[in-house]
Amino acid sequence: MNNIIKGMKNINQLKNLLRQMLIPAGLSLILFACSEKQPAPENLNVLFISVDDLRPELSCYGNNHVISPNIDRLAQKGVLFERAYCQQAICMASRASIFTGIYPSSNNIYSCLSVKSLMPEAVTINKHFASAGYDVYGIGKLYHHGEDHREQFVDTWSNNRTWEGDQNQGRGYVAAESHAHLTDEGRGPAWENADVPDNAYSDGFYADRAIEMLGELKNSKKPFFFGVGFHKPHLPFNAPKKYWDLYDPDGITTAENPYYPENGSEYGWHNSSELRNYTNIPKGDEPFPIDLQKMLIHGYRACVSYMDAQVGRILDALEANGLSENTVVILWGDHGWKLGEHGMWIKHTNFEIDTRVPMIIAAPGMKQKVKSSSFAEFVDIFPTLADLCGLEIPQQLHGRSLVPVLANPEESVRDHAFSIWPSYRGNRTNKEKAILGYSVRTDYYRYTEWINVHSGELLDRELYDHLNDPAENKNVISNERYAEQLPALEALIQNYRDNYQN
Repeated sequence: MNNIIKGMKNINQLKNLLRQMLIPAGLSLILFACSEKQPAPENLNVLFISVDDLRPELSCYGNNHVISPNIDRLAQKGVLFERAYCQQAICMASRASIFTGIYPSSNNIYSCLSVKSLMPEAVTINKHFASAGYDVYGIGKLYHHGEDHREQFVDTWSNNRTWEGDQNQGRGYVAAESHAHLTDEGRGPAWENADVPDNAYSDGFYADRAIEMLGELKNSKKPFFFGVGFHKPHLPFNAPKKYWDLYDPDGITTAENPYYPENGSEYGWHNSSELRNYTNIPKGDEPFPIDLQKMLIHGYRACVSYMDAQVGRILDALEANGLSENTVVILWGDHGWKLGEHGMWIKHTNFEIDTRVPMIIAAPGMKQKVKSSSFAEFVDIFPTLADLCGLEIPQQLHGRSLVPVLANPEESVRDHAFSIWPSYRGNRTNKEKAILGYSVRTDYYRYTEWINVHSGELLDRELYDHLNDPAENKNVISNERYAEQLPALEALIQNYRDNYQN
């Protein structure tokens, strides 16, 4: 405990640690009374890097077949969370839970409408920092909906550029042959590898603009919260040819478990429809040929390396502008992604492959070059950044500060993580037809209950034994040997629903 307290940089961090330890109410009140709002220590800045559809398949996570040297070096400067989980494996709801610190089972967030529509009065992380005197800027994809970017950042968010001719119209294609086959929705092939400079595609442009901004921010007398959102490796897998050339196609292998889990619930299955919308992908339930699977995996990895290169350019600019010593850097991927695992592609399930996410936090004065096995949830990001920067943590947040873990990676602030997935049988916005899968991940198990939101009826259950089946290939809910484990897992789900469902 002494080591943790020594790592605390301000009274707010100590206060929140004690709150998490369930200190007596009286002592809590004394701490609140003695801790008037203080300016951020050393004017700590925040560089907030989001990545779309990035699963923790990176060298720093032990996957050496993916080339990610820049994210790897960020991991060397901070704490890598090995067991971080998103709250819902889809862009909008995941990002909403991060920016609001609220579970997506609340306020109908799981419907994936905008934050502006669902929670117009929400104190979001960017507005919280703005109210504390920070300059707040955003580039690229941070929230999911354009109206949320405009509402949250007003005139300090950038997502556009002047393209030459028709370049980069239609979801980021630059090759003429791709443009010739765009659908009415602007979709074309599922991949493209044009021989172009990095900034011909959007993520390279975002990095260019971020570097310019850091050059301007170095002269600011106010701390900044700067969000940079990268699109790749989101579909389509479009990246400059040089990143495709990093990988030998003959060395690419397909998923080891290209089949649905034994006894898996019907509510967890989908036909990978987001991918099937692209023009060169089989439709309906047609299988994907092995050569196509390898091409898609190749494209995904190329996009990861392309995005990683842009992260490296920004980290270089942070250092070149003398900002690295007083800036908290966080990088996260909004959810996992299936590359043929469980016989599916994309995200949109409660499985480990969809809900486990990369998250790295490098903060001045905290531990470096370490990995933490502590559970972490995306709702923890808001309170953690506020805590690190000496800001009050809003009481309505569902997350917990991870500062104790950053100070001592052997510490933990939670012993499980929740995720949900809505399996609709009708209109996505029709709450009465939503079937929610409530999933909890503990040290040894993933337990999921599929419940009709309107009636409360329990429709199905799943249990995966991570000691013996880390890939979640067999649902053992009916196996009597696990009967003693179920009451505690059921209680976790019930407690979550009692407290965070509305």
